[in-house]
Formats: sequence, structure tokens, C-alpha cells
Amino acid sequence: MKQALSLSADGEGAVQEGDEMAVNADKIINIARAEIGTKATNIKKCKYNNWYYGTTVSGSGYDWCETFVQWVFHQAGASSLLYTKTANCGYAAKAFQDHGRLKMSGFKRGDVVFFHWTNERSTLVPGTYVSDHVGIIESVNGDNTITTIEGNTGSSSNGEVMRRVRSLSTVSCAGRPAYDGSDSSGDFPAVSYRVRCGGRWLPSVTDLSDYAGVTGEAITDVAIRASEGAVKYRVHVMGGRWLPYVSGCDINDDENGYAGDNKPIDAVEVYYDTPSSVVKRCGWLKAKYRVAPIGNYYFPWQYDDETSSGQDGYAGEFGRRIDWFQMTLSD
Repeated sequence: MKQALSLSADGEGAVQEGDEMAVNADKIINIARAEIGTKATNIKKCKYNNWYYGTTVSGSGYDWCETFVQWVFHQAGASSLLYTKTANCGYAAKAFQDHGRLKMSGFKRGDVVFFHWTNERSTLVPGTYVSDHVGIIESVNGDNTITTIEGNTGSSSNGEVMRRVRSLSTVSCAGRPAYDGSDSSGDFPAVSYRVRCGGRWLPSVTDLSDYAGVTGEAITDVAIRASEGAVKYRVHVMGGRWLPYVSGCDINDDENGYAGDNKPIDAVEVYYDTPSSVVKRCGWLKAKYRVAPIGNYYFPWQYDDETSSGQDGYAGEFGRRIDWFQMTLSD
């Protein structure tokens, strides 16, 4: 839970020495499964907190969903796959983000998944909601739900370890441990993008490692490139019209290097052209992107210029300036 701010005696960011990296998702999940039914007593008193703090603790300030995850990975000899030792969900998510292992979609079995119970934006992990709870994904289901194993959950006031089925709508983000070096996220071409707001270009962002923009400042221009293949994109000017498509990514080229004319925009449209080399390796891919209107969280994801399943063919809403932009590729 986000309230549990206490850290280990060796400090936030400490990682166990001597960890073995040869750990897969099955090993983590089997250790977590064996703990199902374990309950806390005497207000959050449990073996996971006792292990983490090095002494017996109890009290309402000792939420233990994150210490359960830390304990499971420690038992597997894989604490280093979490990149930090902390009892706080937000710090745990930030560690994954800092190491380029934070995922906003495409969740997998074995991911460490962070949930939100409110729509409060996180300032610790930009581009996500505040992380209120955490678990380990046991399976990804076909009905927009995931099955998880979590600590500090259930109707008991002290919590227990349980298997839960959660809607994807409650997921803020997920961390992907580098199990056995088998992560295949590098198979997709990388997308980098940057935006102009307040009269200045911001640094480039790659895929979902962060978002492009500054909270409260209207985006006026967007530049996008893919490491393989081509992107075609355009923006809609607030109170105006769609500007022509561009396909380059050069902020010094105001003809084909970026989309925009230094005026606030309210919508973006992107299309990814998959080259044959990528089709052979990954299949056909799409641009997956979203924007946030100033003062609110993201609109739903948009795929290329599709208009099925409630999509508009673009990301945004006419008449509402945007301040956040995110993009990656998806199959």
C-alpha cells in the first residue's frame, strides 16, 4: 500500500548481494502459490514484515503487500530482479521504471503488477496512477482480467495471501523482472518521440519508459520516429483543423520533420507502416498511442487510425488541449 513508507535498515535502494539471475516466472509463482492462505495477525503482524524489518512489527502503518513480493523474490534468490528493497509500492514501481522495465500494457505471467484504487496521478512515477497495491500475475485472462497472487488482501482487517481476479481497469502499471534473460520486449522496433510545449522542445522519450510533456502545459508540436519501419502522423490544432501528414523526425525541418505549427493541439493521429523484416520477426504491428487532456488522466489507447471498438481514429478530443503523449508499438 502507498501508506507504507518505511524502508529497510540498509536504506531504500539496497539490493541483496549474491542473487542468482537464473530465475523464471514459474519459480516465483510457485513460491507465491505456496503462501496462499497465510494470514496476518495482531494488526499486520506477519512473517513477511518480520523478515523485511528484521524484527517483529505490527500496526496499521505496516501494510505488507510489497513486503510479500519482496519476500517471494528473496526466497527465489532473485531480490535483484526487483532493483530495490522497499516496502512502498510507488518506490517499487519507480525502480522498474528507472531500469526501463515498467510496462503500461501487454502484461505477462510473472509481472509485478501495481494497482490503483483512485485516479490520482503519480508524481513519483510519471505517466501512471498512484500505486496503492501490488501483486504477482499468475495468468493473463482473455476477458480483460488478470489472476494474481497478492499479500495483504481480502476481507480480513489484517490481510492474507490470496489468489485474486482483477480487472485491467484497476492496473496502473507493471514491472517486468528480467527472468533468465528471456524477455523478448526488444523484438519490437523502438519508438522515440518528443513534444514542444511552452516554446521549447523537450527531450526524447522511448516507448513507455515515460511520457512526453509537462503537466499543465499545452503540447504544440510532436516529432516521432521508429527504429525500423516508418510512421506517418499529424496533429489537430485547437479550434482549427488537421495539419498535413508528416513522416520525418527532425525538429529543424518545419516541412516534414514534425507535426504542428507551435499552436496548442487537441488530437494526434499516428500510423505505423510495418516493413517486411519486422513482419517476419514480429508480425504486423500497429502504432499504439494515447494523450491526456490538461487536468485529466489519459484517454483510452488508440491503435493506428482504427475506428473499431469505440476508437475515433485518433487520440484526443476536439476542444481539449493535451499535455501528455505516450506511444509504443503493439501487435
